Amino acid sequence: MDLEMKFNEACAHLDAGHHREAFRLFQEAARAGHRASWLNVGYCFDVGLGVRRSRERALFWYRKAAKKGDGAAANSIGTVYRDEGRPRLAARWFLKAVSLGEADALLDLAKIYLGPLNDSAKARSALARVARTMSVTENTREQAEALLSQMRRSASGRAKGRRAPSMTPGE
Repeated sequence: MDLEMKFNEACAHLDAGHHREAFRLFQEAARAGHRASWLNVGYCFDVGLGVRRSRERALFWYRKAAKKGDGAAANSIGTVYRDEGRPRLAARWFLKAVSLGEADALLDLAKIYLGPLNDSAKARSALARVARTMSVTENTREQAEALLSQMRRSASGRAKGRRAPSMTPGE
């Protein structure tokens, strides 16, 4: 069976809820050099889909894919570091994801800037880029517009002497 067929079969098993078989096929294809499978093997290890969770193994496969230009893999690395409470490292990987064409990572980057990195200027810049980019999902665009609107209201409230509402990134 060629690697693309193996990958497609793994996807079908994943869709059917046969996680162990999907993981087995993704891993076989990944070990044989199928690049799209690298991201999927990383994801399986990341969330424990068909295999025991392993941060180290997830990062190994995500990094392998990111080194070959996979923006989604770089974004996944950023998410791992964000979830571990390492915002500076997460921001670097989100920026890498954007540079690899993963424009949706701009929203994650903006949320990091609004939250733990506390840099509203960089957050506003990232959110404005989302608004100008055609290659983001509708959900990403809507969240970015909502955050920009919240930032404008907050700035307006401060200008009028009112207390600014808190800006939690997950809202």
